[in-house]
Amino acid sequence: MQISIVGSRASQWAFLGLLSLVGCSAGDGGVDVGAGGALSGGAPGAGASGAAAGSAGFGASGASSAGGAESANAAGASAAGSTTGGGAAGDAGLAGAGGIAGSGGVAGSGGATSPAAAARQRVIAFLRQMSGSKAAIGTENKGTSNPTADSDKMASMGGNGYPSFWSQDWGFGTSLPAARERIVEEGKKQWAKGALVQYIYHVCPPQMGSNENCAYEANVTPQGALPIKGTKLDAQQWQDLVTPGGKLYQVWIARLDTLAKYFQELKDAGVAPLFRPLHEINGTWAWWNGHPGPEGSTKLYQITHDYLVKSKGLDNIVWVFNLQDYETLAADVPKYAPGADYFDVLAIDFYNTGYSTGNYQATLAAALGKPIGIGECAKLPSVQNLEQQPKWAFVAFWPDFYSTNTSTIPALFESDRVLKLSDMPGWK
Repeated sequence: MQISIVGSRASQWAFLGLLSLVGCSAGDGGVDVGAGGALSGGAPGAGASGAAAGSAGFGASGASSAGGAESANAAGASAAGSTTGGGAAGDAGLAGAGGIAGSGGVAGSGGATSPAAAARQRVIAFLRQMSGSKAAIGTENKGTSNPTADSDKMASMGGNGYPSFWSQDWGFGTSLPAARERIVEEGKKQWAKGALVQYIYHVCPPQMGSNENCAYEANVTPQGALPIKGTKLDAQQWQDLVTPGGKLYQVWIARLDTLAKYFQELKDAGVAPLFRPLHEINGTWAWWNGHPGPEGSTKLYQITHDYLVKSKGLDNIVWVFNLQDYETLAADVPKYAPGADYFDVLAIDFYNTGYSTGNYQATLAAALGKPIGIGECAKLPSVQNLEQQPKWAFVAFWPDFYSTNTSTIPALFESDRVLKLSDMPGWK
């Protein structure tokens, strides 16, 4: 079944609510978001190219080792999770009783608990409904003095509109907290314009305590600090980090308390951002990744989710769980699985093996029917890649690599498969 929705933004969201009551299934063709902000089309649902849960999915936590070395310049952010009111459920489409469900959606037991929680549900519904025919496009913005510099550059190179996806890093260094306040304010502006808003978190090693003046690499790290890349925790330190009451655990909770302040500002403004913490969790380059098993990196991710959602009441966050495209990707999935209740979106960073059929199928299987996205990449997918792999709901670029994407960016901005900012339906 294919359904076309035209009219005002309010009527589009109202129709999504109606679907939740009548039980429309995305597996029949679904509802999709077309260019111009109208919902239209008929994206193939889970029955066409969706994933089976299976043992490769993220239904349960797993164990074992990560593989592959970090790609040069690989960086970004991760996270995934679910709503406070319930876990994943349903067959597909939008569920009633206040929750957005599906074979990987977010189920609620009593509806949204705040305006920002309702906005969060709209974001997830939007990602689900456009998955299969459209993809938002954007870039990480590395600078904080001008938090749209890289988005502006992408728009200039694209020559046909502005990116619909904006991302920034909570970051580290001497410019905090002023830089964080700037990117909160910019996130509010981007949200008001209708963009998808995301935050990532390159975070200093916990051995540094409350000191956040570190650097990404050792050769530029301030004296007495530890770099993000290359620092490791031994087994005793890691156990201390993930054990309530531990010294490093308390450091981590204090870091989350700091972030919670900014997420609360976003919540108060009605903004529902994507958050991608502990990104590239199956890698080996950062202190937080490469610890397999239920007490490893996944445990720290779960602690992060539960503290921000349950302890701090931040029901506005769309959680993005993130892996990288190592040759071991399919095998890494069960080793780092956080559980279906802990993520809303599954994202893959592409720096190594690329947009292969195997990587795509492994991603779909891991996502349990939830939306998937390209969290970062050095080489953007081509229009043909998006046609062959239509479930990518967003494509995010890492801005160190503009020089090798000079022809791909304009082609993507010309494609009707790509949503620019003017195509977005808005969040009201």
